Amino acid sequence: MNLDMTTLLVVSSLVITVTSVLFIVEARSRDGDEVDRLWSLAFAAALTTGLSYLASAVVPELWWANAVGNVGSVLTTGAMWNGIRALQGRRSLVQVSAGAAGLAGLVVVVAGPDGGAWAGGAVMLAGTALGALAGGATILSSGPERRIRAAVLLGTVLVVAGVFYAFRFVVFVAAGPESPLFRTYAGTEVSTLVVVLLITGAAFSMVVVRGTQARARQDEAHNFDPMTGARTGVSFIPRATALLRAHEVGSAPVALAAVTPEGIDEIAVAFGREHADRALVVCGEAVQVLLPKRALMGRDAMDGRAFQVLLPGWTAEEATAWATEVRKEILESPLEVPGSRLRLAVSIGITTARTNGYDLDGLCDVSRKLSRGAVDGGGNRVVAEGARSEVR
Repeated sequence: MNLDMTTLLVVSSLVITVTSVLFIVEARSRDGDEVDRLWSLAFAAALTTGLSYLASAVVPELWWANAVGNVGSVLTTGAMWNGIRALQGRRSLVQVSAGAAGLAGLVVVVAGPDGGAWAGGAVMLAGTALGALAGGATILSSGPERRIRAAVLLGTVLVVAGVFYAFRFVVFVAAGPESPLFRTYAGTEVSTLVVVLLITGAAFSMVVVRGTQARARQDEAHNFDPMTGARTGVSFIPRATALLRAHEVGSAPVALAAVTPEGIDEIAVAFGREHADRALVVCGEAVQVLLPKRALMGRDAMDGRAFQVLLPGWTAEEATAWATEVRKEILESPLEVPGSRLRLAVSIGITTARTNGYDLDGLCDVSRKLSRGAVDGGGNRVVAEGARSEVR
């Protein structure tokens, strides 16, 4: 690639500066928890990296700016990874990332003015690659954030960046920074474009992820979900736990049903998110209409597109009959979409305290697995633990 290096560095530095400043300003508008602080550190490090490499390229006497740039590069992906760990409620390992970043800068200082532009390059490339790959793997392999498309995008961006920097490291060690292979496919010109895409994509994804979580926290602060009328975890969990404890005293029967609407993602893709939300409303209204006296209905905290219904005093047979009626009611309540009407379907998994005790988490886990298994098995089913009822 034949690109003017100075111009490319100037333009990329401007893009990174604007992107980083916008994210940091947006983060400061929130409470500024650990996630925001770590991700703001990542963008500050990215900004420092771009400006440092630009300074060393324009003024060769500023050889020490390469040390600052190396520190910033490793710290950028390392802080992103630690922000993802904090997002999942895990302890950040920012000291590890800071140590790796410090090592990348120390190598340049030790080499001194005669070290050249690529002093410490191997450590910088390896550290940057490891931080990006760790961040991508963390968010794509575990955690409820995988339900957020922007989080999946963030993980994908980090994995791509990590693979690219790993490739640069291998070529750097095997052929050297002056080799045609490195200069053509892994040199500063190419990496500058990749970094711009990384920072821009990461900033967009992080803003969406944090915004989604903020809205979720606002919804959870209310006792009832304004869209479907179901209880939020704030009111469902304590009320359901109290009911289970009261029934445990006399070993009274209790059933719990997990209601999983089907095809929500497909509706969103085909007709838009508003129609997917409307499908959830239709399903929620059907459950509410048929909700027995003293029963509790809540949004599933693990899957916001599903519902949990606690049926105190009900046996598995009674709960199955009720769930079958709910399934039929939803089938008979078509969703109006542009140019058509869709018949909605749900799968319902039912468990009882008789077989799984009076622990709310245990009952929710079993019923959730039953309903998801019913969806995977063809859908539009009511499945009770130890028995199976299918009505189409």
